[in-house]
Amino acid sequence: MIRIGTLHVFLDRREILSNGKPVRIGSRAFEILELLIRADGALVSKNEIMERVWPHTVVEENNLQVHIAALRKALADDRDLIVTVPGRGYRLVGGFDEDPQVTPSVSSAVQDDGALSLRIATAPNALIGRQHTVADVIAALDGARVVTLVGSGGIGKTRVAIEAATQAAERFPDGVVLVSLAAVSDPRFVLDSLAAALGIAQAAGSLTIEAVVTCVAGRRLLIVLDNCEHLIDACAQVADVLTAANAGLSVLATSREALRVNGERLRPIPPLDVPSEDEKCSGIMNASSVQLFVARARASDPRFPLDQHSLSLTASICRHLDGLPLAIELAAARAAVLGLKVLAANLDDHFRLLTGGFRTALPRHQTLRAMYDWSYRLLDDAERQLLRWLGVFRDSFSLDAVRDIIDARDLPDLDLLDAIAGLVSKSLVIFENTSGGPRYRLLATTRAYALQQLENNGECRAAARAHAHYFLTLFKQAPADGTDGRPLTRLDAVHCELGNLRAALDWAFSSCGDRRIGVALAAVAVPCLFDLSLVDECRERARAALDATQDPELASVSADTRMRLLAAYAAALAHATGPVHNMRDAWSEVHAVGLEVSDDSRGGSHE
Repeated sequence: MIRIGTLHVFLDRREILSNGKPVRIGSRAFEILELLIRADGALVSKNEIMERVWPHTVVEENNLQVHIAALRKALADDRDLIVTVPGRGYRLVGGFDEDPQVTPSVSSAVQDDGALSLRIATAPNALIGRQHTVADVIAALDGARVVTLVGSGGIGKTRVAIEAATQAAERFPDGVVLVSLAAVSDPRFVLDSLAAALGIAQAAGSLTIEAVVTCVAGRRLLIVLDNCEHLIDACAQVADVLTAANAGLSVLATSREALRVNGERLRPIPPLDVPSEDEKCSGIMNASSVQLFVARARASDPRFPLDQHSLSLTASICRHLDGLPLAIELAAARAAVLGLKVLAANLDDHFRLLTGGFRTALPRHQTLRAMYDWSYRLLDDAERQLLRWLGVFRDSFSLDAVRDIIDARDLPDLDLLDAIAGLVSKSLVIFENTSGGPRYRLLATTRAYALQQLENNGECRAAARAHAHYFLTLFKQAPADGTDGRPLTRLDAVHCELGNLRAALDWAFSSCGDRRIGVALAAVAVPCLFDLSLVDECRERARAALDATQDPELASVSADTRMRLLAAYAAALAHATGPVHNMRDAWSEVHAVGLEVSDDSRGGSHE
């Protein structure tokens, strides 16, 4: 026990007594007091206090001043024992000593009849682009006792939860409290963190959920359990027991997956909206992702330009980052140093470029890679394996496609279904119910991370080959037209899977690819690019495949394959350049190869 003036402070139990009665102060104020005590009269700087007491939150200095004022109020006549050193920090003076004779009674900061008066510190920046989301969360709190905000890492779940809790505070007269679990690694300490946030002083022995229930009995409280995903079972138990025992208590949780407790209502947090590629300059600033980027960029550089070219580059960056708030904030900070043009040109290397988050942010939010490393560690082996292989899909994909490419990994179908359901529930894979059936996709940043893990595990070539082979088979089997009654034609298939076709062709003709697969894939699918008005791409893809057929290793490529490629190339060339010499040569070659195919066909009929 430490005696300071008339107060008796029990650091191990986080309790303060004055004349034998408990003194209620917030958990942050107690942590500040503990820092001052342990400094033993030395100066404790403002920065040290901010880093120790708010390690996971960006707060303004006035929050610190509020808690210092609360400590001085608790000291009453001894308030001058806390000395302010202007511009530097605080120190505790006047002498204080340990007194082993005083022992606390079983008590709690919330056992008397007074209100808790617990509140979450206000955020330092205005929340951008989340007004409707916050309103939806508040409405959900009206109809459910447990509301869980789910979404991928860096999507802004904590920020939305804090804003919603702040706006809903009047509905909870006995308090709103934030329980930050990011730094808690052991499920056994979830209850301790909750008790500390509530200001509950722990008596001798282990803290029990029943003791917490007793302390908050009859109170109208909102408890925000933040960052639950790595402690999901313990958080679920706390939420379930507390809400069942107290009709006035509600829980607002943030997690990458549901708590799965009785009465839980899920609220997915989407990315910020991004401007379309054809958005006019005047409309770009209407996108919340651009608003966030500009706000953070101007915080670093007040001269950040808003001319047409700069806004177009900003829009492109926000689209590339899929509207992910953490990635946008990191990119905006880099823009102040690198400039927009360099930033936009190097965004493919997300994880080397997007670093340098707020020093007070969670360690896993300092860089994009750290955030994904955290999520990846929480997966089981099957989920990790599947996530890596899903990185080969450049666009959305079907379950059949996943089944086909994962087949080589010897992952049983039930395990595969469990794994993809797990990745969806943990917000790493996005499920889309389209008119063509269920589809899945990864955010661009998630895909970039998955591809890195694929490379780290030496699986890139195998995954890319399986991916290319699947789409070759898919396009071959799709009918050229709808005459056989099947609804999906080859053109439909190429249109639906255009991003994956491009990924497969890019790999096949790369230095580590398989040009034989590439030529076959180009012959069956590239002609469809012309029908999709992608004339230049049709010409370039066909030409690349034709050039590859000149390699002696591909001498066995059939005349029919070459004719398809030549016809696509000639048609695209004619459309782009008109009747020029190259176009006439191309069609002449098509005619010659066509005759060869015809001769082969007649020869085969006489056999």
